[in-house]
Amino acid sequence: MRFSSLTIRTPGMIITITVFVFILIIIGYGCWNYLSPNPVISYKDGQISQGTFSYLRFVFYSDPSKKNYSNEQIYNDCKQNIVVGHLADDLGLKEDPYYYRYLALTHKARIQRAAVCWLKKNIGPDFNLEQAFDIFKINSDPKQATKIIQSCIKRAAHRFRLDCPEIIVGKVKNQELKLSMIKPLLSKKEWQQFLSLLPSPMIDAYKSYLTRFLYHIIHQKVVEKFSPIQEELTCIDHYQVAKQYISVKYGMSHDGIYPTQRLTLDFPKTVLFNHFFAIKHRFLPVETVHVQYTVLENMDIAKKVHEEIQDGGDIINLAKKYAINKHFIKTAYPQKLFGYGVNGTPTHPAQRAIIDNFLLDAAQNNQLFPPPHPLDKGILVACLSQLKRKSLSIQYPEYQFAVKRDLTLKTLKSKLPIDIEDTIELLSFQFFEKNIHDLNVE
Repeated sequence: MRFSSLTIRTPGMIITITVFVFILIIIGYGCWNYLSPNPVISYKDGQISQGTFSYLRFVFYSDPSKKNYSNEQIYNDCKQNIVVGHLADDLGLKEDPYYYRYLALTHKARIQRAAVCWLKKNIGPDFNLEQAFDIFKINSDPKQATKIIQSCIKRAAHRFRLDCPEIIVGKVKNQELKLSMIKPLLSKKEWQQFLSLLPSPMIDAYKSYLTRFLYHIIHQKVVEKFSPIQEELTCIDHYQVAKQYISVKYGMSHDGIYPTQRLTLDFPKTVLFNHFFAIKHRFLPVETVHVQYTVLENMDIAKKVHEEIQDGGDIINLAKKYAINKHFIKTAYPQKLFGYGVNGTPTHPAQRAIIDNFLLDAAQNNQLFPPPHPLDKGILVACLSQLKRKSLSIQYPEYQFAVKRDLTLKTLKSKLPIDIEDTIELLSFQFFEKNIHDLNVE
């Protein structure tokens, strides 16, 4: 008997097969919908899935010492970061020669942050790394490991070569810990530098890399818990780099935060000339200014105090509460500060105190509430008043570059919010709060 073709002879068979196929389609779609990660945030060319959103919430928004963030606030923060990332892409971030170096640093910082969050959650806020090494059964003596590594390097130099990455430097979960398990966490440059170190600095470097290995293992537990999408996490790292890049491009930070140049703008000469007359008083040297300042323990406290002062808070009372020592309570009381060369004071900044230079620079730029400023120890917060300038005659040609810089910064400051709003509209964001997983960490 030959079956070269299948002939369906009755309408009943046709209906049965049609229903069967339809059921298969429904089941297939249901399985795909169940197994595929549902987005919490979607936008024109990407998404943040359930697992990634829960991961981000745990790593960046679950610090018990800080305020609680609602899902809506986290969504808005993510949206802002995504938008900044797209702006940076349009300005050529991914073609920038420093991009991949900064991306790697950001990736490493995120893994460490995730690990620290896990340790705080599971051990307590006052955990120490020794506890973490014990929990994850990582046992390696840095001095002994360094001796083994140094011996391997010497043998390699005499062509009695044991491949250094394959040497055993300790144990992890009662299994051999090989240097090859740590090596992938180092950049090529770090690895080359590590092998060239003398014994003493090699011990310190090994301790650092062993800690990085610990963070990597802990991070794997966080990943197993939340199941984030790796491609989405790479995008998150990209957005963090983009924030630094855009901050410099739009003149909000100096180029030390990311090695790139501010955007350049061209203005008609008449516009620059008019701007000079609008701001020329700011080019007059400071004669005197009344200052009040204090030094605080960290940037979080400094930002809080700075905001309160701007809102009318009393810096003296705030200094009594937060200053790092009594001296910086006294400095919170009003005092007159003379400009360079005024009333016998030195004419050059190098001859003035660091804090004086910062305050005079703020006064020169009309900043009555300058942003918190890091010192060698602590964070400086200040407020200025009764600013008086020297009476001098100044001409535009002497200050044309400063005028253009000032107008550029002013224009970029107003341009950034517009560019952000335009990009938000372009990306068509959607927020699916119902898809958010409960945040539980074991």
